[in-house]
Amino acid sequence: MRYDQYIFLAAVALYIVAAWFSTGFYHGDEHYQLIEFAACKMGTVAPEDLAWEFGARVRPALQPFIAFIVIKSMRLISLDDPYVQAFVLRLLTALMALISIRYFTRACRAMVNPDFYKVYLFLTYFLWFLPFVNVRFTSESWSGLMLLNALSVLLNGNLGRKGFYVAGVLLGLSFLFRYQNAFLALGIFLWLVFIRKEKILNLAKLAAAGLAALLLGILMDYWLYGKLVLSAWEYFHVNLVEGVASGYGTEAWWNYFYSIFRFGFFPIGIPVILAFLVLTVKNPRDLFIWTILPFFVIHSLIPHKELRFLFPVINLVPILLVLAYQALDRDIRKWKKPARIAIVTIAWILVTINCIGAVTISLKPADNGLTSITRYIRQHYGDESIRLISYNNSNPYGPWGLMASFYMEKDMQDVRLESLNELNNIVIHADKVNLLVLKRMDAATDPAQDFITGNKAPKVVQSIPEWMEPLMTLYGGFRVREILELYEIQHQSAQPRFYGIR
Repeated sequence: MRYDQYIFLAAVALYIVAAWFSTGFYHGDEHYQLIEFAACKMGTVAPEDLAWEFGARVRPALQPFIAFIVIKSMRLISLDDPYVQAFVLRLLTALMALISIRYFTRACRAMVNPDFYKVYLFLTYFLWFLPFVNVRFTSESWSGLMLLNALSVLLNGNLGRKGFYVAGVLLGLSFLFRYQNAFLALGIFLWLVFIRKEKILNLAKLAAAGLAALLLGILMDYWLYGKLVLSAWEYFHVNLVEGVASGYGTEAWWNYFYSIFRFGFFPIGIPVILAFLVLTVKNPRDLFIWTILPFFVIHSLIPHKELRFLFPVINLVPILLVLAYQALDRDIRKWKKPARIAIVTIAWILVTINCIGAVTISLKPADNGLTSITRYIRQHYGDESIRLISYNNSNPYGPWGLMASFYMEKDMQDVRLESLNELNNIVIHADKVNLLVLKRMDAATDPAQDFITGNKAPKVVQSIPEWMEPLMTLYGGFRVREILELYEIQHQSAQPRFYGIR
């Protein structure tokens, strides 16, 4: 069996593991504006319980439609568990990612020095954040995979008559999954015009196919919103013209450089930034630089910034790293032996850190373990009447107020405390399962400890496994003090039930 086959099979195994363990959502949009929208079309969630974007008609409908088809099909064969349904959506994403990456690595083979090709193959699947991102059923992931396939088609030496049509459709789909990807398509189009000097007829094929794909978006919008609407325009107008996006926070133009450094699982973020800068200087005619640069610059100029906005280009990071190193290879070979040994040593340290990060992130829940808590509740108390007490945005079904109706239990009372001192007045209901969920920093306070101790309430589960905590401190976005802890409050007349901490 060849090396590339071993790598691919190992990637299949890791991505399946990541799809299973990476429960929940990296950002609320992954759930509230995709799965909840699909659930609404199935009649299980009321429109008034959805995020405001549904009423404003600003979100693309293609991905909620895919979720609708998948979940509806599963329900037809009595697979009704929402956690299994969400897993299948992640598994579908993983499958698409594996196929897309394999196609892309073959398209890029001529660019990569044979001496570095094995390293490149390893990075394309196992760069630490890729298994995590590539199993996410998000607009960022799906739009990025469409982009990756479009680039693969354009890099194919023999495009044939249909090549530009296929690339155009893929870029159009990338746009339909995430409207900001229009800037990626723009960069590719400019590269074809000014660098490759492509024939006008081929450019027309590309543009026509892309516009044809947009017609699908109009049909999907009609399906979701029940009327003819151009959600791409509504998105632009509401978020940029009216400035709604800036209401979620604004950052300086250089914030993305800082975020890549901080959240890149130190120190791996540093080579990513350097590779992009080196390749921009050393090879400014590169297709990937032309693809990313307009997208990155425009996102840097927009006041509201989130690292996930860059995820559509995240699968290009491995090729950027390898091409940048190739561009410096001649200079590095001129260095004295101690310096070269130092470079190799640093590289192996980075590989070790990367492998630790890849395994950890593949086993970690995506949402700080919110759905780890809710799934535990379903598995152990789902058939009973539940009273869930929470404080300081610790309710795992709706920490921001908007409830994840898709996962909600049928008979659940939501009790939210304004102060931990209110625990003294909590009445324990004998006819219900009484559960308390708190952030670790709140559970450690005197009022919480007095209540937990006085009621002999065992901690039955926490959102992040204990063994993972030291590793997650290497990631800049993780806060140990915000881990959720679930306690079962025993009524005096009830028999104690303790399942053990998980």
